[in-house]
Amino acid sequence: NETLPKTDKGYVNPKLLTDIFLDENNWLYVGGAGACMGCGEITAYKMVLTAAATIAGDNQVIVASTGCDTVYASTYPFNIFRVPWTNPLFENSTTTAMGVRLRLDQQGNKDAVVWAVGGDGAMNDIGFQPLSRLLASDMNIKVLVLDTQTYSNTGGQTSTASFLGQNAKLSYHGKKIPGKTERRKELANIAMMHPDVYVAQVSPAYHNHFLRSVIDAVTYPGPAIIIAYSPCMPEHGIGDNEATARAKAAVVSRAFPLIVHDPRKGATLKERISLAGNPSIDQDWHTDPKT
Repeated sequence: NETLPKTDKGYVNPKLLTDIFLDENNWLYVGGAGACMGCGEITAYKMVLTAAATIAGDNQVIVASTGCDTVYASTYPFNIFRVPWTNPLFENSTTTAMGVRLRLDQQGNKDAVVWAVGGDGAMNDIGFQPLSRLLASDMNIKVLVLDTQTYSNTGGQTSTASFLGQNAKLSYHGKKIPGKTERRKELANIAMMHPDVYVAQVSPAYHNHFLRSVIDAVTYPGPAIIIAYSPCMPEHGIGDNEATARAKAAVVSRAFPLIVHDPRKGATLKERISLAGNPSIDQDWHTDPKT
């Protein structure tokens, strides 16, 4: 309701990252999204834009690969974002973003944050080579991968982000077929092998780690990629209220560990890579004392 007053600054703790959501100036999205109830993708999307807004405000541009994120975020000629947004072909968000970056720089707007956004199908599979080209380019572009581990928009077919043994379409699990038979392509590991690229593998269930990683990515003077675990209700077969629990379980089980690779931290991988934020980091497996 636009008649309600804004949150009084006295209730905002500047030391608490999650309080950035109490400042409406950081909201770069409006109502009207067509996402499934509880969608993990749009949760990650909004967390990224809100964190980035603390640095760049609305001086941001979104180039979104065709997929769930373009279906729920736009019904032509409208979209849910308060910043410029465009939708190229499935595999072309990164290459289009490079063109947008060059034009903005030519116009003198080098402070603008350019986002190339896509699912794991767009980034791990058909758009992987253009993504690799972007990461090798040294251009100041940020990539958001909404990782659902399947082709969510077209019915949940297996992708190279799907896990070994996963029961996804085209890799059914049964008496004769033991689920997906090849290992998952670990995009974070591959991305950090490109020279001087900021890489963060994040989970929406770990708010502070997620938001801090995005802020650090935005302030990084070069290519940066955020790979966000994004539970998908229909294709993961989970309830509308289970996104946070599943996003936490992915980290606790070591299936999707939190990773940050920041080239600013030193010359060696040991200095650059941080696993901080993972539970029971000094143990092989996490033991929840509550259970």
